[in-house]
Amino acid sequence: MEQVVMIFRTIVVLSSLFLVVACDKAAEPDRYSEVATQGVYSIRINHAGHAAFIGSLHHGGSYWTLDPAERHFDWNHTPDGYSNLTSAAFSPEDAYVASADNRTIVLWEVATGAAVWFWNAPGDIEDIALTSNGQLALLAMQDYTATLFDIRNGGIRQRLPHDGIVYDVSLSLDGLIGASASDDLTAVIWNLNDGSPIATLQHNNQVKTAELSGSGRLVFTSALREPGRLWDAASGELLFEFPGGRGHFTSARFNDTERQLLTGNTSGQIQLWDTQTGAELGRWRATPGDHWVGNNVTVEDVGFSDTGIVAAAANGRVYHITF
Repeated sequence: MEQVVMIFRTIVVLSSLFLVVACDKAAEPDRYSEVATQGVYSIRINHAGHAAFIGSLHHGGSYWTLDPAERHFDWNHTPDGYSNLTSAAFSPEDAYVASADNRTIVLWEVATGAAVWFWNAPGDIEDIALTSNGQLALLAMQDYTATLFDIRNGGIRQRLPHDGIVYDVSLSLDGLIGASASDDLTAVIWNLNDGSPIATLQHNNQVKTAELSGSGRLVFTSALREPGRLWDAASGELLFEFPGGRGHFTSARFNDTERQLLTGNTSGQIQLWDTQTGAELGRWRATPGDHWVGNNVTVEDVGFSDTGIVAAAANGRVYHITF
C-alpha cells in the first residue's frame, strides 16, 4: 500500500510539473551560442546589444562580440591567473568596461583591450554601473552604501546610505540620476549632483534589482517573492506590476524609446513588456545546457539589439530572439 501511495504522489508531482511547463506559453529563443561552457560569475551585455563582458567560472574575464560569438580579449585582474569577476558594466557609449571582483576594479578600453586604471575598492562590491567614458562608477556595496567612485582619479565622491546591503545599482545615461536596490526593503532614486534622495520605493522583501531607463524617468524594481514594479522615478508613483511567474526578476533593460521593458528571471523566463499599458508583449525561456543541473537557468542580463532581443544566462549561453 505504501508503494502505491508513493507512486501516486510521484505521478501527481510529475503531472503538476508538466502542467506548469505547459501553461507557461514561453517560446524558445531562435538560437544561442556558448561563451562559457561551465557557467559564469557574471555576464553583462553592452548597450548596443552586440557585445558582452563574460566573467567565467573557470576561465576568468573576457570581452566578446555576440553575433557570431567571438572572443576578442582576456581580461583578468592579475597577470598570472584567472580572476573571479562577479560584476561588470559598460559605459553608455560602450567604449569602456569596468570589471570588479569583491575588492578590486579595473577599467578597460574596448577599442584596444588595454587596462586603463586599476583600483582597490573601498569595500566589498555587489554591483557596478558606469558614467560616460568611464569617468565615475556607482558601486553597490556590502557596507550599506551605494558609493559614487572616481574611477579615473581615485577617491569617493559620495556615499549614498541604506540600512542594509546594496545589491544592485544603475544610472541614467547622463549620469545625473542613480538607483540602488537594498536588503533594507527599499530601492532609492538619487540626485547625484548633491547625493540627495529623489524617491524611496518601499517593498516587502529584499530588493534585488533597480534599473533606470536612459532618461532616468522610469525605474523597474524587483524584490524576492514579489512582482516586478514599474515606477515614475521622480514622484515615486507606482505605474504597473508585472507577474514574475515561478521565479523572481534578476535583470531588466529599457529600449531607447522607453516604451518597452525587457526582463529576465531565475526560472529562465525572458519577457517583453509595454511600459505604456503594462501588457506582456512576448515571453521566451532560456534553454539549459546538457551539463546544467535542473531545467531552470537564471537570466543574468538582457538587452535590445538591431535585430531583436539578446539574453545571457548563468549557464554561459547567449540567446538571440529575432523580431
